Amino acid sequence: GECSSSSWAEMEPFVIGSSYTLDPLSKEMQQRLILQYLTPVGEYQELLGFMFEHKALDLIFHYINLRENRDVRLAFDALKFLAALLCHKKFAIEFINLGGVQRLLAVHRPSVAATGVSLCLYYLAYFEDAMERVCLLPQHVLSDLVSFVLWLLECSHESGRCHATMFFGLSFPFKVILELFDMKDGLRKLFNVMSTLPIVNIELQDADLNEDVVFTNRQACRHVTVALKKYFEVHLAIKADHIRRNHLRNEGGMPMIEIPPYKAAKFPAEVIQENMEILLEYMPLRMYWEPVSEFHKLGGVQLLLQLVAMASEWSYYTGKAETIRSALDVLGVCATVPKVQFKLAEAIPLPEDVSSPAVSILFGLADSDILPEPEVQKSALHVIINCVCGPPVRLGSNVARYVSGSAKKKTAIKTGADVLVKMWECVRSNNGIMVLLKLLTIKVPITEADSIRALACKALVGMSRSETMKQIISKLPLFNNGQLQQLMKEPVLQDKRLEHVKFCKYAKELIERVSGRSSNHNIDISLDRIRKADIVAQTKILYNEKELLQLIHDHLVSQGLTETAGSLQKEASLPRCSTPPVVHPEGAHIYATPTTSGKTLGRQLSVPGPSTSGVSISSGAGGGARAPPPSTPGTPGQIKVNIISSKTNNFSPVINNNRFPVSRTCQKPENSHLAVQTHSSPTTSRHDFRHGSLTHIEKEVSLDKIVTEYLREQHALCPNPVVTCPSFSLLKPHRCPDPRRRSTAPTSITARLHRREILPPYGGIEGAKLTRKHVYSKFRPVRSYRDNEEDDCFSCCAFSNGQDYLMLGTYAGELKLFNIQTAEEAGSYVCHSSPLTHLEQSRDGGLMLTSSSWGRPLSALWKMDNIFDMMHGFEEDHYLEFCKQSQDKIIGTKDETAHIYDINTGTLLMTLFDQDKANNYTRNRATFNSTDDLVLNDGVLWDIASGKPIHKFDKFNPHISGVFHPMGLEIIINSEVWDLRTFHLLHTVPALDQCVIRFNTAGDIIYGAIHQLEEDEELAENTIKSPYGSSFRTFDATDYSNIATIDVKKDIFDLCGDNSDSFLAVIENQKIDDGLSEESCCRLYEVGRLRDEEDQEEEEEEEAAEEEEDEDDDSQLDDDAEDNVDMEFEPGSEEDGSEAEEEDGREDNEEEEDNEEEELFEMDSDNNDDDSDASFDDDVLFELSSDAY
Repeated sequence: GECSSSSWAEMEPFVIGSSYTLDPLSKEMQQRLILQYLTPVGEYQELLGFMFEHKALDLIFHYINLRENRDVRLAFDALKFLAALLCHKKFAIEFINLGGVQRLLAVHRPSVAATGVSLCLYYLAYFEDAMERVCLLPQHVLSDLVSFVLWLLECSHESGRCHATMFFGLSFPFKVILELFDMKDGLRKLFNVMSTLPIVNIELQDADLNEDVVFTNRQACRHVTVALKKYFEVHLAIKADHIRRNHLRNEGGMPMIEIPPYKAAKFPAEVIQENMEILLEYMPLRMYWEPVSEFHKLGGVQLLLQLVAMASEWSYYTGKAETIRSALDVLGVCATVPKVQFKLAEAIPLPEDVSSPAVSILFGLADSDILPEPEVQKSALHVIINCVCGPPVRLGSNVARYVSGSAKKKTAIKTGADVLVKMWECVRSNNGIMVLLKLLTIKVPITEADSIRALACKALVGMSRSETMKQIISKLPLFNNGQLQQLMKEPVLQDKRLEHVKFCKYAKELIERVSGRSSNHNIDISLDRIRKADIVAQTKILYNEKELLQLIHDHLVSQGLTETAGSLQKEASLPRCSTPPVVHPEGAHIYATPTTSGKTLGRQLSVPGPSTSGVSISSGAGGGARAPPPSTPGTPGQIKVNIISSKTNNFSPVINNNRFPVSRTCQKPENSHLAVQTHSSPTTSRHDFRHGSLTHIEKEVSLDKIVTEYLREQHALCPNPVVTCPSFSLLKPHRCPDPRRRSTAPTSITARLHRREILPPYGGIEGAKLTRKHVYSKFRPVRSYRDNEEDDCFSCCAFSNGQDYLMLGTYAGELKLFNIQTAEEAGSYVCHSSPLTHLEQSRDGGLMLTSSSWGRPLSALWKMDNIFDMMHGFEEDHYLEFCKQSQDKIIGTKDETAHIYDINTGTLLMTLFDQDKANNYTRNRATFNSTDDLVLNDGVLWDIASGKPIHKFDKFNPHISGVFHPMGLEIIINSEVWDLRTFHLLHTVPALDQCVIRFNTAGDIIYGAIHQLEEDEELAENTIKSPYGSSFRTFDATDYSNIATIDVKKDIFDLCGDNSDSFLAVIENQKIDDGLSEESCCRLYEVGRLRDEEDQEEEEEEEAAEEEEDEDDDSQLDDDAEDNVDMEFEPGSEEDGSEAEEEDGREDNEEEEDNEEEELFEMDSDNNDDDSDASFDDDVLFELSSDAY
């Protein structure tokens, strides 16, 4: 046995056996070779009959009995052969019936043969029927079986531990095995199989392990996590059933049917999720759940979190996804307990002395950035849902428990709300909202997109119970712009409608929570309107053109234009008809709309006289009236009225009276949808018709009524409709004017200037806003600045303090100064060895900051008094800027860290970085506020006086880190505007998404553009997809309304405004395939003016001159090439013609671009035609713009 005190000489034959020798060949060796031959063929069904016939099982029993067979290696080969035969269910059951399990347990431990036993037990557990028979064995046999397998977990060979782990993974669904496993401390022994591996030890990650050891360790982790998943799922079901039975007992319900302990319990994914929800809802807060508590004590939660973080980087291992998913499923079950949720809110140590919050690891897996596996995403979302969707009040959460007089224990008691608040804050601080919002719109993989959307929406529903979260979500475009309702319209994949129904359920609940409405009636109506509007928009409207001409004819006749009507009737071949007034016949006579002639009659109406016994409206194709004879005199006949819609009818009813036949040949559409079938007497029928039961079919259709109804529908769409309206236009859409107060400034710029005398200084309320809109919607190109060395291109720009020079940074790392008036280069200085990314001059003009892409130093401070000389170099900071007020400090940015330096000495004064609050923006740029007492770095607000973080703003984009508004009360991070006083989300401006923004000097205008000078591949790809990649936009900084979009048709690398807000400089580069610039220039725009004809002619002449220079350079290059290269074509061949065509095509394209630019500025002018005046003088304009500031 395992506790034997015998000597090694006595134990050696049982442990390792004899040596492997083929010469001389012993009998034992012959039998081993035969068994090794039979083992691969033992799995074939065709040989099973021979095994039973020749009693192979008896022979195996003899070999594995070490009292009869003294060769343990022969026993090992026999056990491998037995494992091959156990692949057959019939053989496995026969093996159990003959006491095979007891014989396996009698194999000596430790020994080589014991490893073979582990393989046999794994194959035995594979069949559910076989395991049921095993579970019916005597209790002591089952106890010995579990003990044997647990010994294999601790003391066996690696393969034995592997098979023992898989045996437990298959046998945990049997309750009797699970109970014995817990009684024998099985969880600790199973957990130790994984926890002792070097691959999961963060301190041994640098150990040099060979590939076989690494693969074996990964396999062991995979099998242990799968077994743990089964273990906790069974315990979850047992606990959920226990809670169900308690509630049924309290409510007097029928008792539940319990699964026998020898039967396997099966748990689909839906049942597992339901069990977790039951535990979250009904399990008392302080209930001791032994499996989870024991696992938590062993450090299992932390180890699994470390495993999923490290396993995501395993390469070339096919079981990676299953390992991570199983570990997440275990965490999902454990997350129903509050103490595990608190553990998930902590930081987890990882290799290389790095720590990461557990929630951050989960969201990284849910976001698919780390591992693009949908099953892993769903498992990670389940863990998050269990953390944020629990009930705020749980059983036992408000009951005081005084175990002792210790105040520490009393204060340690938490309520359900405390747990939720902590988890909500943890999710927010780790940018979970951004990930969940991204998953709401996911479309790939198409087969799992609907289920992932539903889970993400469910997590947001749980988060929306937080008032802070509700306020943030309510300001996002997903809810303001109806994007969520659009997602609810249809599933990503039609086969996944069940998952889409769940998504719609959670989405509706989310909308209710955010909007504060408890009823879903309005939501349903809104969605129904969306669907109807979509259907209407896609409908192709068709109509009968002759019907329209007929209505025009009738309208002309009614207006007395008979000759014109006659000409129309003749040319259009309209039927001759007249439209008499409506006539109400007396007695039983019924008025009906006129119809077509008898040739096209599809239905006829027959009305008998007063003496007849019935009235019949029946279908027929003939022209005569045929009323069916009544069955008996005086018996009521049958009345049938079938009137079809005007959209589908081609035939109309005609009245045919026996005594007074009337026939009309004028076809008109009908307005009713009516189907009546009744029985009545003639008297009753006449009475009904006289009192208007069919009066609504008497409505006459005319062109006047159609046009009136069309205009009335337009009027109904006005946001502020008024009763008294001017004449409607048929050529322009109608819109009632918005209500305006008397003190509101007029939209006309001339009227506002005139009213400034009465209502200074802006001519009324919102006058300044209208003036800003007028000024900053117009930009006139003044001149272009180009590098004399045509092989270089510009990368950034800035105006000098004295407004005399335009400073431009180049790709070569040079700083070039151009005279603003003459566009001549005034100086050039070499600053860095890589492209300049930022320039900033101090207000006194004596200092200059430069930043570059790579190389050392990345940034530098330069002196610009008499000579241009470097004062300080900053090796690691990729971005520098001055403080706003005193300009005695510099703030630099290195990745997520901000450094504050003294401007005179270059001494580092302060470092701002907090690993727990880092947002990891890819384009982080630290910046001071206007009073220099706050810093925004990596989306975190810092207090300079204390050097501590004040608040971390929620992250909704991966790139832009944000800036302060010059007014001092708001922070703009990408498209989100945050209140600096309450940290609430004030606005969301989708137009600012991924834009680098610049404020004008007055701080009331924002320039936004997507800069192309970025090395991030993902950002570059998104920039290419953006429709605004070659344009800059202006916004009103007071309300963030869009003023204008100016398309420059080239990539924008940088832009800046001057101190007087009169000019704007834009770096415009034209890229080619290899990434270098074909053309680079800095174009100067004059703010508030449009291009005139003279400016256009000058620009065309300038571009033509540049084209001639380019042609001369090209021809010179061609001449050089002809001198050095043998030409295959003679002069005048097709190549020359193609080059000429390309030159002409290039000129045509440039002319088209100029025309398009002119049209663009004219379009901007048209968009603001209310603000423009043809006779308005430019000098007056600039007087106005300066006053507006």
